[in-house]
Amino acid sequence: MSSSSIQVSIITPVYNGADHLPRVINSVCNQDGDFSYEHIIIDDGSSDSTAAVLEEWSDRDDKLLCLFQPNRGAGAARNLGIEAASGRYIAFLDSDDLWLPGKLLAQIGFMQSKRVAFSHGDYEQRNRQTGASQPSFVAPDQVSYRDLLHSCPIGCLTAAYDQEALGKVYMPDVRRGQDWGLWLALTRKGGPAHKYPGVHAVYHAGGNSLSTNKLAKLRDIYAIYREQEALGVFASGWYLAHHAASAMRKQR
Repeated sequence: MSSSSIQVSIITPVYNGADHLPRVINSVCNQDGDFSYEHIIIDDGSSDSTAAVLEEWSDRDDKLLCLFQPNRGAGAARNLGIEAASGRYIAFLDSDDLWLPGKLLAQIGFMQSKRVAFSHGDYEQRNRQTGASQPSFVAPDQVSYRDLLHSCPIGCLTAAYDQEALGKVYMPDVRRGQDWGLWLALTRKGGPAHKYPGVHAVYHAGGNSLSTNKLAKLRDIYAIYREQEALGVFASGWYLAHHAASAMRKQR
């Protein structure tokens, strides 16, 4: 498929995700509508059989573009995918989540009809270990830059932006919270994110959530306030407190 004909580039980082890669690839292959797309999967230095799974799938699916890098984290992997992306719309889907069949049809149709440059949506939540359904996350209709300074109500698996309107915008070089850093940059540049209708994605919640990881994430969030957004020490600390409180409420 020529790069000029691609409408959507889907970015999926993966680290030791061989077991669930077929599920996420199938969820993209099974999308409704007649979209030209490329599914860019970036192996972030996996030590399991991820590379073999990707080789097997890429041999039978010419829409798969598989990239490899030493382990540098999901943000760096997504940035490698963004750099390689040829589509007008750049969408994100992590390797342990999935899209329901109508996702692209709803989202890209909404962005085109409403002339929206950055969109997001609601999503189902399921327990990562048991598969049991949990309450769906209902996102705000609009999310502004100022909203994002206080919290992150945008699920990465629902987000897409129009690089024709906004250019290629990359994630900050941190291990945690890098998707939120990208949303800040996009809304600062192009205005609020708008919600497309329906629930078309499934987020698998649970897994590793050690307090040390939470503290490390807070450090990275603080770094984004200070370095990317150039906020002062007091403002960064104030927003960080709001962000942490919002994250705690979201997990209840």
